[in-house]
Amino acid sequence: LFEGKVHPRKSVGHKNIFFDTLLHDTGGLELLVKNQGYKQVLMGLDDPYPLGEMESAVQSSYPGKILDLAVDRKILTPEQCDAIWDENVIQWLCGDDEEAKKKLVNRILGENDGSS
Repeated sequence: LFEGKVHPRKSVGHKNIFFDTLLHDTGGLELLVKNQGYKQVLMGLDDPYPLGEMESAVQSSYPGKILDLAVDRKILTPEQCDAIWDENVIQWLCGDDEEAKKKLVNRILGENDGSS
C-alpha cells in the first residue's frame, strides 16, 4: 500500500526503541515484557507527580511499585527488575558505546574518570 514503508512491528523491534513501565497494572507490564523483552523496558518516573499505579490503596503508590508487584507475581525476576531500573537506562542513553557507559556511570557516582 505504501511503497518503501516499514511495518510497525519491525520498527518496534529495533534495539534502540524502549518502553516505559507506566502501564497501571502488572498484566500490561507482563504483555509488554512478553512482546518486547525486558531489555527494552525502562523505569519511568513522573516524580514528584503521582504515578497513578492502580493496584494500590490510596497513598500507597511509590516509584517502582509496579516492578515490585511484577517480581512478587513472578512476571519479572529480581535481576530483570534491576536491569529495568539501571542497565536498560544506560543502554538507552549510550547505546553500544562502552566508553560512554563508563563515563556516565562514573559521573552518576561522582567519580573522576580521568578524562576531564
